Parts: sequence; C-alpha cells; structure tokens
Amino acid sequence: MPISAYIREQPAALDRCVEAARVFAAQWTPGQFDGIALVGSGSSFNAHHVARPRFVAAQRGPVLVFDPQDFIDELPDMRSRSLVVVLSQSGASATSIAAAKAAVDAGLPTLAITAAERSPLALTGAQMLVLPVGDEPVGPKTKGFVGSVAMLFILAEALGAPRSMAMTGETLSAIVEQSRGAAEKLVVSTADADTIVIAGRCANHGVALEASLKIAEMSGIPCAAFPTEELLHGRLHGLTPRSIALLIAEGDGEIAAAHRAAAAMERRGCRLLVVDLACTEWAHAPATIAAPWNTIGLVVLFQWLAVLLAEARGLKPETMRHGGLSAELAIKTDGRP
Repeated sequence: MPISAYIREQPAALDRCVEAARVFAAQWTPGQFDGIALVGSGSSFNAHHVARPRFVAAQRGPVLVFDPQDFIDELPDMRSRSLVVVLSQSGASATSIAAAKAAVDAGLPTLAITAAERSPLALTGAQMLVLPVGDEPVGPKTKGFVGSVAMLFILAEALGAPRSMAMTGETLSAIVEQSRGAAEKLVVSTADADTIVIAGRCANHGVALEASLKIAEMSGIPCAAFPTEELLHGRLHGLTPRSIALLIAEGDGEIAAAHRAAAAMERRGCRLLVVDLACTEWAHAPATIAAPWNTIGLVVLFQWLAVLLAEARGLKPETMRHGGLSAELAIKTDGRP
C-alpha cells in the first residue's frame, strides 16, 4: 500500500487512539514516581519530544526524553524513581525492548506503548497500552506517529496536565487534503534542494525532528533538525544557494525572529522559509487547531512534503532510498523496514 493511503487513514486511526487512551487512562494507576522518562527511537523518539511539554505541564517531576541505549546506560546512576514510558510503534525495536526490560528489572513503573500487541515489547513485563492504528508495514511511519502523539497527550492529561480539546478524525480529515495542497506549493521551491534543515522550539522541535526523518527516509535528501537557538547560533553558515532551511515559528516573538533570519539569509543568496502557525504563509491547515493538537496538523503537512519530494526525484516513498537497511543494521527484531 502506498504511504499516501496510510496518511489518509490517519483520521480514523486518531479517533481510535484517543478513545483507547481515554479508556486506559481512566483506570491507570502507575504508582509512586518523582520524574518521567520518555524512551523511544526514530518516530517514537520524535513523538516523545512533541509530547514532552504536556508531561512537563503535569508537574510530576523532571521529564527527560531518552533514546533507548542512553536510558539503559544511565539507569544505574539514576536516583529518582521515574515513570518510564517506552514507545515503539512496531514493538520490534531491539533497544526499546531492552530498555523496557531494564526498567522493569529496576522496579520502575513502566508503560510500553505499541501497535503490535504480540510483539517482543509485550513480553518485557511492562504494563501494555496498545496503539490501535492497524498494520503499517513500511519504514516511514505516518499514522503510527500521529496515533502515538495523540495517546501521549491523553496520558499527560491523566497525570495532571491541563485538559485540552482533542482533535477529532473529522477535523483531521479536512486537514489531510488541505495539507497536500500546501505541500504541493512548497515542493516547487524545495525539490532541487541538496540539503534541508528544519528547526523549531519545544513541541515544534519534535515536529522538526519527525519532518526531517520523513524527508530523509522517503526522498533521500540529506535532512537535519535542530532547536531554533541551535539553528541561529552557527548552523545557518552551512546553508548554500541550493539548500533550504524551514523554521517553525509560533507566537509574535518567534515569528519576528524567524522573518529577520529569513531576510538575513536572503541577502546572502540562501533560502529560509518561515513555517508560521498563525497562517500568514503556506501552513494554512494547522492554523485552525488549538495547541497542542496543532502539532499533528503540522506533521501531516511535512508527511505530504516528504512523499511529494520523493516522487519528484523518481523514488517510491514506501521503499526508501536504501531498502533493507534496518535489517543490515540489526535495529529491529523482525524483518520489517
């Protein structure tokens, strides 16, 4: 199945994930903890970064995002009793499985979230929350990412974050097609890029991470993501006339700084586009969605951009540039990409 079909399945998957998370949260009793460790790799790592500000808002202690191996290595030196949330959409990421097992063995309250109920992750002894997105047997996850973010938002609220009005599948359905149109306009100015850099703050840094991953996976264009401050403090010197930077900006101060950077780079013959959630440029669809759910609308925009960039370069988005690489790197316990 083409990735465009999975993108279009996201509204129905979103509704299922929100409902499943609410049912789970109503009876969830994680026990005593004084911090939160969000553990995952790839899209799961990025989803944790999008959701991290919501867990911070729950005011249940420090909230840290770990890739799985770092978590395992640092666990012996941790003195807090953290709630550990291990997210692996496939349930087959080798280091995520090991991290969940290490957390359980350390006696920490551990929740594993996966779309694969019978995956190796389910055998670690962690409490399980099934991500009801259906099968997605491709490397670049789309509906798995959106469903993960939605579930994390609901879990954060269960822990004490301020309640929000969840996005519905009906709302997301309209955004999916609007976002494709916006991405079609953007691809005209980015298809010839030799490098793409994306930046944002807080949850939007998580969006930037996911956007850069999808663009690299599908189109093969070298792509990197940075926090906004890191982009502005030196990274812009790496731009050339053939590269492009996308700066996600939210709020008057960020938007003004982003346009200042765009003007400075234009004078140097380089391209920096402002992704403005206030809907003044090309990011039209997400502007109608309240935070934190507007991040999901923005991610869909980048999903389409990745697909269209791949197609513009004669590539199939679902096969990725270097097929079979995950198996050779031994990062999954199954044979999927």
